[in-house]
Amino acid sequence: MKRFFLCIIAILLLSATLLLLPQNAKNTPQEATTDYVAATPKPTSTSSKDTVTQKPGPTLDLYSRDKDLPYDKLFITKERQHYKSGDLTLHIPKLALTEPVQDGTEKAALNKGPGLYEYSQLPGEGDRNVSIAAHRNKSRNGVISEWFFYYIDTLCEGDYIYLSDKKQIYRYKYDKTTVVEETDWSPIYSQGVSCITLTSCEPIGVADHRIVVRAILDSIDKYSKDYIYE
Repeated sequence: MKRFFLCIIAILLLSATLLLLPQNAKNTPQEATTDYVAATPKPTSTSSKDTVTQKPGPTLDLYSRDKDLPYDKLFITKERQHYKSGDLTLHIPKLALTEPVQDGTEKAALNKGPGLYEYSQLPGEGDRNVSIAAHRNKSRNGVISEWFFYYIDTLCEGDYIYLSDKKQIYRYKYDKTTVVEETDWSPIYSQGVSCITLTSCEPIGVADHRIVVRAILDSIDKYSKDYIYE
């Protein structure tokens, strides 16, 4: 009789064990799987080899008249939107430089020549700041050589800078040279006077600052292929 009860107990325990096994399996967490890897954002490169300063965020408006131009922020004019590479030519006699002005200051544009800032105004009377950037040097196989604005730091009192289009020639008289942080965009704000602003990397080969040369509009003449730039 005792053996009979032991057998019954053994059968009941075995049955209970079998019933519990599936339930435990359902509660066992499984390892999660994914078909992608979340990318970690990388900081923007500030390598000295990259000589093009990143643009600030686009909080811009359109302005069509000089009296509307703000003096404390960047903006894009309607006429600037229609500019095409070569519409203007930059002449700097002291640097023996005559180059078509490219549309924009992206790397591809500056590799061709001086570039017109997206936020620049076009030349003329009024509060127009024609802002142009260009490389000072290029490096190949570790060797630094001269480029468009290499000697921009030699411009001084008495020097003239010219812009020409198919109709007119604008002459600007040298005003001043300054050096600013690469993140300082104020030199290309409207300055309250018609001027041209040239910017490039400073110092040569490092590019953690910007050299800024400003010249004030001195005269506007009718275009002539025989005009003497001096």
